[in-house]
Amino acid sequence: MSDGQTAQSLRGTVNALIAAKDVLGAWNICADALQQRGMVNIVYGATRVPTWGIIGDGKDALVLYRGPQAYADIYLGEELYRHSPTYEWAETNSGYASWAEAVEQSKIVPTKEQMRIMQLNVEYGCLAGYVGGLNQLVPGMRGVVGISPGRNLTPAQTDALWEKVGPDIQMLCNLMHLRFASLPQISQRRPLTSRQREALTWCAQGKTMQDVATIMQLSVATVEKHLRLAREALDTQTTAHAVQKATSLNLLVETQT
Repeated sequence: MSDGQTAQSLRGTVNALIAAKDVLGAWNICADALQQRGMVNIVYGATRVPTWGIIGDGKDALVLYRGPQAYADIYLGEELYRHSPTYEWAETNSGYASWAEAVEQSKIVPTKEQMRIMQLNVEYGCLAGYVGGLNQLVPGMRGVVGISPGRNLTPAQTDALWEKVGPDIQMLCNLMHLRFASLPQISQRRPLTSRQREALTWCAQGKTMQDVATIMQLSVATVEKHLRLAREALDTQTTAHAVQKATSLNLLVETQT
């Protein structure tokens, strides 16, 4: 793509972000543009009412993700992000830094959770990336974005890519964060994990809790936990309401009885 075509594409993305009518629309526009620029794994989190950290306890946070679902199931579903040095860096910094810079500034012995994050990143080819602290862009609104090109690109290769596309990515992420601040429903629950979706799907088919536990080869207590988290994620009080909402949003999975 020529410089002129790149500039035209960027203008189109900026105009589309400004015109976006809802959070998910703005997110998809920005995530598409970031992936076109080589960043395939993208995590964004923000809240207006943090009780601690950037996004508090997660219940009133907007958490968005683009990348492999299995990665999200662990990194977001198990809340590993809370232990990430990049997340910690974004709590007290504004602007953007490479993962290596964020880790260097933490200067701590890696914890068990941080070692698991490193193993997860290696498993999915995310050997390097960048983190953005968005806390100073909107008064009273905190935010963080994590970005990786994946594909087993080394830190040197990632830095070279960032040198080329980093300014565009920073502008788009900042603009997205600003756009979210002016859109309704900024407080959303975190995405459903695969296990939560599967448990809801079996409940939708009339299975009892014991049936679901047997089918999923889990304990009843674990199934109850998945359903509780699903209810929280969908902002519902009962499992029946969660099933209804998940159905309307096309979130349930195909199963074989």
